[in-house]
Amino acid sequence: MSWVLNDAPDVPPQCLAVLIGLANHAHANGRAAYPSQERLAHYARKSVRSVQNDLKTLAGLGLIRRGDQRHTAFLPADRRPVVYDLAMERRRPLPGALDPFAEPQSGRPSEAPQPAADRGEADCAPVSDRGEARSRTGRSVLPTGAKRASGEPSLTVQNQERARSLRGGAALPTDPRAGQCPRHRGSPAHNCGPCRAEALGGAA
Repeated sequence: MSWVLNDAPDVPPQCLAVLIGLANHAHANGRAAYPSQERLAHYARKSVRSVQNDLKTLAGLGLIRRGDQRHTAFLPADRRPVVYDLAMERRRPLPGALDPFAEPQSGRPSEAPQPAADRGEADCAPVSDRGEARSRTGRSVLPTGAKRASGEPSLTVQNQERARSLRGGAALPTDPRAGQCPRHRGSPAHNCGPCRAEALGGAA
């Protein structure tokens, strides 16, 4: 196929599709191509009569020749296609404008991949199903740009625990009624004024 497209000389444009069809069935050395004329007509989108004329033209130009017909000996005699060899020794010079080193080659990228920062991409992973993204540091980032809390106790809570331990472990009251006199609302239990007055007055 490469020989047909690049090197085969003096190929009439109307015969190119038939020559490509032959090359598609040939061995790597260009020999033993024997597709049927019907198949070549299917390839070239032509009639069988047109394919026959193209084969005669290609043979007259020395681009194809009859090969070893024993390759089709296993087929019935009335259904054996002609075996052709491609004249791969014939080559045309490559124009300077088509220097293979000046054109992009398959599997040879013309540019090296750029880092993510150069491409303007954010330094974070794709967004998860919960609408968060995880930065490369491992912390979750909310859609607003804020970072989700890590679950560790905050500095304020740690300071409260430290102050509580310095006071001897006494916990701050959480019930607003704690420490009040059970008989007189609003008076401290350890220094209740009404209770002192009753005690001085001799009340029970």
